[in-house]
Amino acid sequence: MIEYSKKEREQHTRSKRILLSKKTRRIIMSSSEIKNVLDLLTHGVYIIGVKYRSKINGMTAAWVNQMSSQPPMVSVAVGKSHYTSELISKAKYFSINILSPNQTELARKCGLISGRNQDKLQEEEITYQATGAPILTNCAAYLDCKLSHQFEVGDHILFIGTVIKANIKNQSVLIFRSSDFFN
Repeated sequence: MIEYSKKEREQHTRSKRILLSKKTRRIIMSSSEIKNVLDLLTHGVYIIGVKYRSKINGMTAAWVNQMSSQPPMVSVAVGKSHYTSELISKAKYFSINILSPNQTELARKCGLISGRNQDKLQEEEITYQATGAPILTNCAAYLDCKLSHQFEVGDHILFIGTVIKANIKNQSVLIFRSSDFFN
């Protein structure tokens, strides 16, 4: 645990960059500073595909992780208010489409437009595999998943899926850096 002198605490408090909680003696950073650091994390870029009844939706995501090797399981964090959260909860299946570097515009489109009133994938070639979730024909790779668990985590829902089928089409993948998409 880092200990600060009274003078150091006062300097940090005045600068408003780092605050030290007197009760817990832990460093507390401003939320904007934390966001700036989190924006430096790099991720792959994915389109989460879901089909429920006749509704097909695709949403851009970066928060995707492998959770287990045996059985193969992955997770994706989706905002609670997102249409995709609603559809995955109902359908119980989803796909993770790993994008190629030439799919930046698709990633932007599926990340900025809601699928509630518009079919974001209507111009894309899609196929369906084991679960019936939409798979982008031109993606670098995909994971076809059956929903195993879901948890509310802060302002997101963490969906954990068991991988039913996977395929690699291209080894080159699109990497997400916040500054490439939002600045």
